[in-house]
Amino acid sequence: MKNTLKLILIFIAVFVLSPTQAQDVHFSQFYASPITLNPAMTGLMNNCHRVVVNYRNQYPTLYNTYNDFAISYDAALMRGMMKNDFIGAGIMFINDTQGDGSLSNMQLMASFAFHKAVDPNGKVLISIGAQAGWMNKSINFGDLVFESQFDGNDFNPAIPNGEAVERTSFSNFDLRLGGMVSANVSKTLGIYGGAGYYHVFKPEERFLTAVDGTDYRLAPRLVVHMGADISPNKIVSISPNLLFQSQNGNREIVIGSNVGYHFSDGRKSTGTSIYGGLAYRVGSDITALVGAEFDQLKFGVSYDVNVSGLSNASQGQGGIEFSIGYELGCNSEGKRGYPPVSCPRF
Repeated sequence: MKNTLKLILIFIAVFVLSPTQAQDVHFSQFYASPITLNPAMTGLMNNCHRVVVNYRNQYPTLYNTYNDFAISYDAALMRGMMKNDFIGAGIMFINDTQGDGSLSNMQLMASFAFHKAVDPNGKVLISIGAQAGWMNKSINFGDLVFESQFDGNDFNPAIPNGEAVERTSFSNFDLRLGGMVSANVSKTLGIYGGAGYYHVFKPEERFLTAVDGTDYRLAPRLVVHMGADISPNKIVSISPNLLFQSQNGNREIVIGSNVGYHFSDGRKSTGTSIYGGLAYRVGSDITALVGAEFDQLKFGVSYDVNVSGLSNASQGQGGIEFSIGYELGCNSEGKRGYPPVSCPRF
């Protein structure tokens, strides 16, 4: 078992030190983490203030390979001051640790968006957004073992690892852009679709000394997402969703749907609702979700069952994830209601 863990650490070390393999944080409940999904979703809500917390533990059987934590706050500003147009502003913090904390990735981002109504009733919105901020990555080489430290019988940490370590941490500036269209087609149908482009300036990333002047940079990530909110009656809602991501030649496709049962009108922002859903990350995981809403508080729990070639090592365990969101109404909401927006939900 001891050697197995060390081999896993070697795999993690190779993975995180290779610039061609660097990947971003992702959540199975991407619809419950709006401003990590698309900057254009900043402030896009039926209320005026929103706090969201997300946590994910992926591949727990592989020595806690990935632990992701995110917290965000965003607000819809100037509602009622520009007819049906409004502005979104927010802030987001992410901490991603890999290899039982050997590699840490922290991000602090400010997020802004402008939502333009293209019809007199505000039922169709075009949103554009941007995120800018600070990213820091650090690594503890003392927690890792390398092939050069194998003495023929076992791994000996006292043997030099032979790596040309230049630094154990670095920070850089990052910029992300996004756009989205959302529409309330009718009282029973809302649709949305958007795209985001991350790491516009391809920030430099490396822990080891560059070889032959090679410029190692974080590859841009393209995100495309779409979905619908279908309410055939006041009790039931259906929320199909699709996510496509591409980064550095790696692609992810997630197809899923959640079904809600509402103890009050499902189109309202208050009341009690319960949810269940399934999603398939193509070639990787099957995700099951249960969730609930109590007035403006909602939470969800999802579990990934790994069905990829890694399933033998992971024992089929892909990861468990939690999300909590809370929204607050606008101060002027009692004087004037605002057109509902169509955006991802349970």
